[in-house]
Amino acid sequence: MFVFLSLDKTQAQSFSYDLQSAALSFDYSTLSNFTTPRTIPKAFTLNIRNSNRGKYNIFCKIVSNSNENFGNIPLNLFSIKVNSANFTITSSYYNSTILGLSDVLVGNVTGRARKTDTIFYDLILNPLSFDFGPDNYNYSFIFTVTEY
Repeated sequence: MFVFLSLDKTQAQSFSYDLQSAALSFDYSTLSNFTTPRTIPKAFTLNIRNSNRGKYNIFCKIVSNSNENFGNIPLNLFSIKVNSANFTITSSYYNSTILGLSDVLVGNVTGRARKTDTIFYDLILNPLSFDFGPDNYNYSFIFTVTEY
């Protein structure tokens, strides 16, 4: 049996992304660290190669890499916001969004057919309560990009 499959270039679509970030390290060593938010500018760079659809959502969540129970860790520890992009993105994403244990929408893009998009995100370190125990904690920031 012989099967022939023909793909038209206009129907073939590719969509991919990559995330760039240096290892982030920070501490809470002064009183102001516990009471004032701090921002790490352009902590994450997201490069997205669009398909013909040009419609996608960007989600982010945090995961503890420490053997810590999140019951001891405040859920509003980190926020994220758009610093800049190489295209016009909705202004609401320039406001900070608190990250949690489940996906949070941090970007929605429409109408970007056949483009390479670059989005820079700031990481905001929110103030901690004084009840948070001293230790070393490790986190992963998980980004998911879904085309629709």
